[in-house]
Amino acid sequence: RSLMPRTLEGQITMEKTPSYFVTKEAPRRIYNMSRDTKLIVVVRNPVTRAISDYTQTLSKNPAIPSFQALAFKNVSTGLIDTSWSAVRIGIYAKHLDNWLQYFPLSKFLFVSGERLVSDPAGEMGRVQDFLGLK
Repeated sequence: RSLMPRTLEGQITMEKTPSYFVTKEAPRRIYNMSRDTKLIVVVRNPVTRAISDYTQTLSKNPAIPSFQALAFKNVSTGLIDTSWSAVRIGIYAKHLDNWLQYFPLSKFLFVSGERLVSDPAGEMGRVQDFLGLK
């Protein structure tokens, strides 16, 4: 809590760390800091999310294996390797289960990453409504 900026009455403090949603200890820590926290989770199509993750990694390290080699345990059967981080992060239900042990679903707003690009005003309107902003 001491690391967060001080806010005045009527102000909202926001913190954006994508890894919180997939970090096992984060829900408990955030709950212990503030049980009234509202959580905004930006999600994307898990397949395009994994491809984007891979593409970014590939740009920094061209020697990594192919997407197919990393994404599948068995290509012929189509068995996906859910332990690969690019896939694991996109298994939103698994991560949400961890958060629901501490926060009710009403404390969450799920924002579509695709709609945020195609209709930013509409998605931000949903965020404003969720936060009670005018």
